[in-house]
Amino acid sequence: MDTDGNNLLTFEEWAAATDQRFAAADGNKDQLLTRKEFARTRPKTAAKPGCRC
Repeated sequence: MDTDGNNLLTFEEWAAATDQRFAAADGNKDQLLTRKEFARTRPKTAAKPGCRC
């Protein structure tokens, strides 16, 4: 996301990355995310160390 490589994230850099992520998640391109679209693309939580999940 840090397009200028300064190790800082500007609002514009964050907004562009978020926009791209939303567009990728919006499977039917209706500018709305259904629960199913969101669930398929949301970040996965990592298992905690020692968890037998």
